[in-house]
Order: sequence, then structure tokens, then C-alpha cells
Amino acid sequence: MFLNTVELESSIDDIVSLSNRLCFQAERLRKKLHDASSIDDNISSAVNIAETSVSNDIIVALLAMVQCVDRDAENGFAPIINIQDNDASSVALSNMADVALLALSDLYAIAETYIKSKGWFPVDRVQGGIVYENENSGEISEEPEIKDDNTSWQMKLLLSIPILIEPGCVDGKVVWAAAVVYYQRLHHALEDLMRQYDLECADEPSSTSIRGGSSCIDVLKSDEDGQSSCMRGTYHGCWRGLYAEAVGEMDMSKNVGQVLESWTDTTLTGLSVITESSARVLVFGLASGQLISFLQQHNPNAQFHIVEASPTAVHIARTYYNLHHSVLDCVHPVDPMKYVKRECLKGAKFDTIIVNVCSSEEIFPTESLNDEFFNGLISMLSNQPSATLLVNSGASVDTVVALVDGACKHIGHRHGHMLVFREYLLREHADTDNNGGIIASRRREWSFSVEDWQKEHMGEHFQCSGAMAVSDAQQTEVVRLQKFLSVEDIELIHKVAEDARTGSYTERHTGSWNVLYLQHNNVFKNKLPDLRQRILEAVRRVDKKNWSLFDNVEHVNIRVVEYHHMDEFGELADPKHYDLNSLLTMDIMLSEEGAFEGGDLQTEEADGTLKKHKFKQGDALVFVSHKPHCVGRVRSGRRNVMVLEFWYGPERQCPHRCEQFGQEICDIDPAQALYTQQNPHSKLDYQLEHADTPSIPLPFRLGSVSMCKEGSDEILELLWEPSGNTEIVPDNLVSASEEVVPNLDEVWSLFD
Repeated sequence: MFLNTVELESSIDDIVSLSNRLCFQAERLRKKLHDASSIDDNISSAVNIAETSVSNDIIVALLAMVQCVDRDAENGFAPIINIQDNDASSVALSNMADVALLALSDLYAIAETYIKSKGWFPVDRVQGGIVYENENSGEISEEPEIKDDNTSWQMKLLLSIPILIEPGCVDGKVVWAAAVVYYQRLHHALEDLMRQYDLECADEPSSTSIRGGSSCIDVLKSDEDGQSSCMRGTYHGCWRGLYAEAVGEMDMSKNVGQVLESWTDTTLTGLSVITESSARVLVFGLASGQLISFLQQHNPNAQFHIVEASPTAVHIARTYYNLHHSVLDCVHPVDPMKYVKRECLKGAKFDTIIVNVCSSEEIFPTESLNDEFFNGLISMLSNQPSATLLVNSGASVDTVVALVDGACKHIGHRHGHMLVFREYLLREHADTDNNGGIIASRRREWSFSVEDWQKEHMGEHFQCSGAMAVSDAQQTEVVRLQKFLSVEDIELIHKVAEDARTGSYTERHTGSWNVLYLQHNNVFKNKLPDLRQRILEAVRRVDKKNWSLFDNVEHVNIRVVEYHHMDEFGELADPKHYDLNSLLTMDIMLSEEGAFEGGDLQTEEADGTLKKHKFKQGDALVFVSHKPHCVGRVRSGRRNVMVLEFWYGPERQCPHRCEQFGQEICDIDPAQALYTQQNPHSKLDYQLEHADTPSIPLPFRLGSVSMCKEGSDEILELLWEPSGNTEIVPDNLVSASEEVVPNLDEVWSLFD
């Protein structure tokens, strides 16, 4: 990747030698796959070789080889070969990239043959994957499951190879779905490389079943609105694909420490004692450094100590995430067990201790799974009541719970102040996602609720949305108002929408889904004042009778008025979608009966099932905004509805669904100048002016706490939501998008 930034002349012979060796080994792997396929009609041997190779991280190694040469985006992405000065290394690297590409193609061919033998055939390619159809059932899926033989993560990664090896072009630059930025096994002197890395062993079972070094990979990800971003992730162990959980991750368009990307990091931050001006925070595990950078940003006066025994982890964080020296200066390069023994002898005390040392496979280091380590951690907690130990247990939940519980009893603490937290899942997660939890222990017993957390972390002056917790909202019913609007009312809405279409901003979610924002420039308020008043009065009556959410806030206004056209194939497919920060939502059917098929509004009910709601032209459905809901695919015709959301905040006039909550000002709201004049002190200014501590308000809040039981264990499931706070980035933090230029000693990171 960085050939043009590194002087290679002194290493040409080494590069040629290494390239030739890797080419030879890749060809041997290809031959083994071909031989196994030809002598085994059911390709089981070839599948075994391919999956074992994936378990040994062969995909990252081969991708690194493919991507190690510059490519011409205007010439079919052909390798750019430097023929000046008889540069043999450029030719050798190009040959190596070609062979690696062929090896990856062979691996996919094995996977495709296998999936076809199970009745699944590729029918389409979409962003991020291949679509397969079952020849018997007609089922469509990007991740086909095999009956009586669940598809392994290795097979899923093999099936994603066509996406991984196809380059793209953005702003004239070549981009990959997963660009390997660093790979540990190819980042050492040549003699070390020959000993440490050998493609020939990639198809042999390893003692741990998973072999992999440390890697740093840029993955292109898209949100539900189609916006893409480059997410840089650090992986310790084998990389499991585009949707794998990283040890540390950040959006490369953001500044270092600006945002948190994972539930784990958000929870570790949200439960930390960082509101104290002199908090002492001990963190085991540097990861990408984003968690510590974020903690530092939100409490600059806290004292941080970071224990990271791996020089590779420090190198990755420093070189590829542009960590500020204030983070790196806090790093103690020592074994965690030795550090705990040393600090316990010194009588060190900390207000927050975070243990975040799991690998990408959510494996907790076995050398730390012992009584001595956890007894030491508990003994180092300070005497303040809120002093907290937080452990990312990974898959070792039961073991860590037992160790923390035993440590508490050993020290003589009262039993009952240890809690187990897990993510409240809003989305279907792949089997590569974090299935572990966070184990938290405090000096005192503590109840845990949204209100308790808000009081401790956001302060008394924090502005609450008043919205119902998602777990509670799921239990509520949808209210149907039959014939709420007349045909004449609907015709007026159509006319206002048609007149406003040329002047208002229209957002197209897909080619078959069009949204027009009628609140823009107060179109709805000015053109349909009587209808607006009637809607407000009706919603207030429904709320008073059913939920009384409007009683929890000072003022309720219309957040958004959306005029929807959903044509054939249009849908809101996410069954866990909800309208964040709104109190109530009203859907009004504008289409005549028979105008479309499909397109059912569905809500998630208390038992987890989806319930379809039929409503005819003029009917309105009112429901709690945080109740998960979706819209089924329109099979034919056009579905036309008007959707209104009601919230605690100003009546917006901006041409989008505004995310600036409460007193936060939207830059494109035409009324922002008037609103600023009426509210001269923003929420953030008020908090900073009246704060008891110098900490900066968190940009997220606890949205929901729900209890679930697994056997005799009680687990709290947490949902975090954006709080609407303005993001603050200190001047001394650098942009992660700045160019990273390796020095000569790091020439081998060309293969990363």
C-alpha cells in the first residue's frame, strides 16, 4: 500500500525472496485444494482444507498480498509496475498479488460448490455480500443456513471472498471492502518472517484451532440510510469477516477519541467513575486507544494508568490511530499480573478499574483467570462508595463472575454489589458478534436504573426526553383511530404536498421509497392549521387515556411531518426500528383501499412476535415511539401515508428528521436564530457553567435497563442512546485521517 512512501532500494533482494516464497506457498495451497476436489466427489476434504486455512487467518494474509501493490483505477485496477531502475521488487510483488488473488478465487470456488450441493445458488450481488436462493424453498439469503449443519463462520467468510477481492474507486482512489493496513506476521525482519509465517502450514490444524496474529483492517460499512464510512479495527487473533467484532474500532472520518463505536466501550465508559475531578482510572488493555482517548476527553483532570504488555498493540495504536502523547505517556508496558502484585504492595487505589483484554474471538487471557489477579483488583478499589471494577468477560462470563464474587468475599465486602450486564439487542447479531458481558462490582450495594444512572452521570440539570424505555414500550398497544381524516382532508394534504415538493428537501431512502418533509419552513403549520390542531388534540387525548407520556415533560411539539410514497419493493425491513427521542408516533393512511398490496405496519409485541396492523384510508394509528416497528415490503402499487412524531423540543422547521434534541440547535432550521434568541443559554453551556466537576457531558445516555434470567443468574440488558450533547473535540487531538507514513524499519507492513 505504501510503496511510494518508503525507500526500498536496500531491501529489493529481500522483497523478491519473500515474494517468491509466498507465491510458491500459495501455489501449493491451490494445488492441495484442486487435488482434494478432484478425488472427493462430495468435496468434504477440500472444504476441510479451506475452513482450516480460514481458521489460521489465511484470508487476511492473502488479502494483504493482493493489496500490496498500487493499482490503476482507470485500467481495470491492473497493478502498477515500476519499471524504472529495473525494479525487480515491483514485478515480484505484482506476481505475488496475482497468485494470491487466484488462491482466494479457488477458496471461494470450494465454498460455492459446497453451498450449491446444499441447494443454494448465487443469484445477485448486493453491497457487502452475495445473495443466494434455495432451489427448493425459494428462500433468499445473504447468509444461507444449512439444515442440520449450521453454516460455520469460516464458510461465511469464504462466501464473502468475491466482495473482498473486488476493488472500487472513490475520489480517484482505489478502495477495498476490507483494506489490510497492518498484519503482525508480516511485520518483522526477513529472517523472522521466514520462521514466523509460512503459508504451507495454513491448511494444517493448529493446537488452538484458531491461529492469527494482530491485524489492523479498514472496513467500509454503510448505515441504514446508505451513508458509508471507513471503520478501522484492531483484531487480535483470526479475523472473522466484515462484520467481525474488533478489539478496538474507530470511524476514520472522526477525530481520535471523538466517539465510541461499540456497546462494550460505551458500557465501560458509562459505568466508569469519570465525573469525579480527581478520579484515578486504571485500564488493562490499550486496544486501539479510542476508549482511553474518549475518557480523557470527557475528564481531562482524571489520572489514567494503562497496562499493556503487548508491544504490537502499542505499535498499532500509536502508528495507525494517531494517539495523542497524553495517552501513550500513561502506558505501562508490563504483564498485568506483575503490575497488580506491584501496585498492591504499594497500596495503590483507583476509583475505576477497567479490564478490557479479550481478543477478537472474545477470549479472556487464561493467565489472568485466577483468584490472585481478581483479589488484587478488588483490593485496589478506592474507598469511595462508587469505586467500580469493570471487566469485559468475553465468552468467559461464568468464570469471571465466580472470580469477582470470590474476590469480593475474600476481601470481606458485602455480597450483592456485583452486577452482570449484557447488550439489549436491537438488531440480529451474527455469531461473530460479542456474546459476552460486562461484570461490574462496587464498594457498596447499588440499584441500577435509568434514573439512577442519569442522576450520577448526567447531573440534575440533564434534559430528559421523557420517552419510554424500549423494553417497556414493547409491552404497549397500538391505538387505532378509525376514519380520523375525511377524504377532503386527505385531498388537502395531497395538494399541500404537491405544492411543497418543489421547495422542500426530499430524501430518497431507496429508489422505491420517497419522503417529503412537510414541517420544512412551517408548511404544515401554515397551510393546514386546523388539521394540525385537530391532530395535536387527538394525540393528547390518546396519550392521556393510555400512557400519560406528555405529563413527563414541559412542552410537547411536532418533531416531524413526513409524507411517504412507498412503491413496489419499498419497505422498512428492520423489525427493531424505533423513533429515538420521540414520545408518540402517528401514522395516517392516505391511500385508497386496494391501492397497494403488502406494506403492513408491524410492531414487536411483548412476546417478541410481530403483529400486523390493518388500517384503511383516513385511519390513524398512534403508538409509543420507542415501540419497535417496521413496514413489510410493498408487493405492488403505491403505499401513501403521513407520519408525525411528537417530542419534548421545539417544533422543527428543518427539511429532515432532526436529531438535535431539546435545546440543541439545528444548523439548517430556518427558525434557529429566533430559537437562540428565546433560549440564549444552550443546555451544554448551562451544564458547564453549573457543573460541580470539570467533566464534559457524555454524548450518550442510558436508554433502557431490562432484567433477564439465565438459570439462577440475573442479567441486566442495557440499551444506550445518543443524548444530543454537542460533540467536543480538544484542539490537541489530531484527525485519524492524517496520512500515516511508515519508516524504513516498518517496510514489511506493506503486506498489512
